[in-house]
Amino acid sequence: VIATVAPGQGGFVRSTLRGLVRERRKRGLGPETPFVLSARSDGRVVLTDPATGRLLDLAAFGPDNAGAFAVFLKAGAR
Repeated sequence: VIATVAPGQGGFVRSTLRGLVRERRKRGLGPETPFVLSARSDGRVVLTDPATGRLLDLAAFGPDNAGAFAVFLKAGAR
């Protein structure tokens, strides 16, 4: 665990992950495969679900929302 998002906080992070989990459930998939958060060489932050093949370029949601996930990359690098 690199971070915990408290209830009532991290609205974009929570809603994004909730959507990915909902898609997994529709396909009968569980939490066994972790989501992958990565930074591309051009600085974009990407969230991938290897279980479904879904890829989200978080910059598409604006710099503040991409930044909400980027802090996890920094926390994981410690």
